[in-house]
Amino acid sequence: MTFLEAILLGILQGLTEFLPISSSGHLVLAQTFLGLKEPLVFFDVMLHVGTLAAVLVVYREAIGKLAIGGLSTLGNPQFWRKPRTTFNTSTELKFIWLILLGSIPTGIIAVLFKTELESFFDEVRLVSIMLILTGVILQLPRLRKQGVGSSNASTGSLKTWHAPLIGIAQGCAITPGISRSGTTISVALFLGIPAKTAAEYSFLLSIPAILGAVALKIRDVGDTTIPLYIVGAGMLAAFIVGYIALRLLLVVLNRGKFSLFSYYCIALGLVSLLIALIQ
Repeated sequence: MTFLEAILLGILQGLTEFLPISSSGHLVLAQTFLGLKEPLVFFDVMLHVGTLAAVLVVYREAIGKLAIGGLSTLGNPQFWRKPRTTFNTSTELKFIWLILLGSIPTGIIAVLFKTELESFFDEVRLVSIMLILTGVILQLPRLRKQGVGSSNASTGSLKTWHAPLIGIAQGCAITPGISRSGTTISVALFLGIPAKTAAEYSFLLSIPAILGAVALKIRDVGDTTIPLYIVGAGMLAAFIVGYIALRLLLVVLNRGKFSLFSYYCIALGLVSLLIALIQ
């Protein structure tokens, strides 16, 4: 892999990680188009670290509030005397708990199906089909709007039972071609969670998921054939472009245009699948 290819893949990762169009799916297609034959799972994970840094910057105030509020509650003697009562009054501690709860199914799926999911990085046809599936998933919020309970869509809240469902959705999105942000936000919106809360929960939920992926792949550092300075260049590009893309997504989401990305995913999936079948 050349320095320029790493930059281009980093830009692609930054754009597609937060826009609900599957970063891993685009990376597989781009790597195939560039003719990169070596295993790039580690490089893909490190690009996710770059976009993770963008999440930390954009949501730094929310993360700081959760940390301070959670530690303050845990340090309160009242919490240890009446944990249930105190827990229910702490918005920050409850949100942290929901992030941990949502991370459990993601971690289970990642550990149990790690080898099988990594093998999908070589399956262009499968990735194309998963992109089409992502397009279908992005239509879920529209189904709720058209349903009987649509009037509650803007007034719902994140509940305990929502967390494992969204966590399962995130776990399934480990498959290349399935958008993590698209799947988790779509499921959250379908459950009636407000757009702002859905986005915040989705991206904060990605933090332990990405850290877990890095932990699983960190042993491959010594075996990678890609120089670390090239990996670093890709990560920096992913961070800068990812920050811009995340800000853009939040604007689109607040305007209720989230499902428009589904048409792009379906079109790209169909075109790439056709090309793969012809070759």
